[in-house]
Amino acid sequence: MTLTFKLPALIILLLVVFALVEAMYYLTKDHGDKDKTRVVQALSKRVTLALILFILLIGGAFFGIISPS
Repeated sequence: MTLTFKLPALIILLLVVFALVEAMYYLTKDHGDKDKTRVVQALSKRVTLALILFILLIGGAFFGIISPS
């Protein structure tokens, strides 16, 4: 697996973790008096990034960039 494939996958994975931490922060900070859509927005960002990562990994396996061991 080349660095040109590992680096974007690692960056997307770190963004997924960051979005999850962001959602957890908003979940603990917002107690009902503020806009609660920030939690939903952060979680939808995480799901979108996870789907992009999944498509990247499937595409890498399909085009032979990564191979199962």
